[in-house]
Amino acid sequence: MLPRQPYGNILMRLLSLEDELTPDWKETTILMKTVEELVYYCHECEPVGALLLSGEWGCGKTHLIEHELKDALADTSVVLRISLFGMTLPEEIHVTVRREWMAEYCKIKGIDKVTEKIGQGKEWLSKMDFLPGWIRGIAKTDASVFFPISKEMDGKEVILVFDDLERCRMSSADVLGVINDYCENQHYHTIIVANQAKIKGQRGITKITGEIQQVPVESDARISENKKAMIKVDIPVQPEQAELSYAEIKEKIIQRTVCYLPDYENIVHAVIATAKFQDAQYREFIISCEGGLLELFAPDRDDLKFENSQSDGKGQSRPTPPHNIRSLKCAIKDFYRLYSILQKNDFSDLDKWLYSFTSYVLAYKAGIARADDYDPLFSDRDIHKMYPAFQSNYTINGVKQWVRNGVWNENAITSEIEIIKKRNNAQSAPEIIKSNRIMDIDDAVIHEGFADFLRIAYDGNLTLDEYVLLIENSCWARSCKCDLPLPIDWKKVQTGIGLRIAEIKKAPPEGQLLFSTISETQRSNFTDEEWSAYELISKFALGDELIFYRNKKLYIDKIRELGLSAFMFIENKRYDVFDEEMATATAQAFSKENNAGKNQFISNFKNLWEFRIQSSDIRIEDSIKGFQLLKVHLKEVLAKAPRGKRDFSIVHTERFVSILNKLIDIYKEELSKREHSQDT
Repeated sequence: MLPRQPYGNILMRLLSLEDELTPDWKETTILMKTVEELVYYCHECEPVGALLLSGEWGCGKTHLIEHELKDALADTSVVLRISLFGMTLPEEIHVTVRREWMAEYCKIKGIDKVTEKIGQGKEWLSKMDFLPGWIRGIAKTDASVFFPISKEMDGKEVILVFDDLERCRMSSADVLGVINDYCENQHYHTIIVANQAKIKGQRGITKITGEIQQVPVESDARISENKKAMIKVDIPVQPEQAELSYAEIKEKIIQRTVCYLPDYENIVHAVIATAKFQDAQYREFIISCEGGLLELFAPDRDDLKFENSQSDGKGQSRPTPPHNIRSLKCAIKDFYRLYSILQKNDFSDLDKWLYSFTSYVLAYKAGIARADDYDPLFSDRDIHKMYPAFQSNYTINGVKQWVRNGVWNENAITSEIEIIKKRNNAQSAPEIIKSNRIMDIDDAVIHEGFADFLRIAYDGNLTLDEYVLLIENSCWARSCKCDLPLPIDWKKVQTGIGLRIAEIKKAPPEGQLLFSTISETQRSNFTDEEWSAYELISKFALGDELIFYRNKKLYIDKIRELGLSAFMFIENKRYDVFDEEMATATAQAFSKENNAGKNQFISNFKNLWEFRIQSSDIRIEDSIKGFQLLKVHLKEVLAKAPRGKRDFSIVHTERFVSILNKLIDIYKEELSKREHSQDT
């Protein structure tokens, strides 16, 4: 047992009164390092309760237990860590405790290999169908049930550590009741590791179990007996009941609470020093950014934090950045992918790119940047409030999507890189205005180039992303109450957008067309004129319209190029119309086929457009016009045929006309149904 310091009892008393202390008093109570406090508890003689180690997710609590605490107690104690993650039943906890105890005992006795072989033998025996059932039953039984456990192991005291309390699927009261059995009844030194902030808001769970019986089909010989399935329904109880339950049980079980305050300087240094990097140059780059990463990850490391926010001195709470070590490790590892691209394109300020990327990863994993309803115009502000190192100019939407969705779109990211290079290389005032956020542009540049910039916008000479930026800049200027040099004529802006869309339709791009988007949730921040302009862009670039244009172009190009063989490329595509341009291309392709090709061509065409009538997207009236024009073209062919001579080419053409008549009838019938449905 450690010698008791004079201040020991006072310290223990102060720590036990954590919830009653003011912030100033709290700062004076942390006189020992966290590991020293844990060691002190583990050497206490028959403690009256468990010790709760509380800290943020990812701040290194488990690492502290597995390494620092085990090392500190190596001569006197055996530390068994039991993760409660996902456990639903009390027996699961008891089984895990016995297993961990047995595993550690065998390790100490040097028989861990023996237990492995026993496990293999049990598995082998359980598969021997010819053996009596009772033997196979024993083989399937967990050996730990036959293994008595005790507070001592090989002359050392056993310390139980229950980790991930807040991630247990049992109610807090139930799981703490199980832990209390070890602590109060069996007198184990017991440490509970948790993020207490998450427990306090946790709802209790009531479990209802039902049974469904599946009756076998008599004709199915494969089913010999009824199959049963268990259904579990979790019903949340009232929050106040859960809170009361947790508070009461905590008061009974927890002797004192220790708030884990990690040494972030050492943590960040260790994360970088121990990480394995893809190349030496990147490693040196990360090492050179250690100070910046520390300030980003834990700028508040010198302040004592017991909550996720602190007062700004005006009675309002300000957020503090989450200290999740796993998120930091992920950010440092993942940034290499972006780093490589930036380096190839001779980008400077790579440290700023790193800090912005790391900020975004930390924010997303903490739930500050959300995957749903994400809008960079306003969400970036929230991230910047939490992480001042985050700068929108050093981020890429494609990389954000990668963080959120896990999909790396090389083409999209490369395209955005080109946009950024264009922005960085802009020289004239209009070029600077059309590629930068207005709050980042010097006032002199705005006044010099805004009139020319608007003329470019009205003439349709901006990209769709630049039009979105114009809309956002207008919103930003209004929200900041800054006057623009000239008022924006939004009717002319919409005309310009229409001209740009018309140009895109002539040669639809293969890749992503729009990178900048505005969430519907931000609609209220924009004027009706601004939003109408944005909808014109989004409906084309993000909706189905562009898909239909691309597929229509594909149909025309392939049918002209390949004739009958085109159907393997065009049959499974989405179309909103069979128009007159498609009709002309179809007639030309059909006329070039031999009789065998004509015969198959008709069948493929019929299947393609007969199926499309089921789609709500199809423009029926325009498609009927297309079918009628195709009939005209085919009848022209028939009219040119020599009189009195009838060959199979004419037969196929007549059959095609007949098929078109049937398609027209089907489409007219569907049109009538839709009109009737609208009337009713």
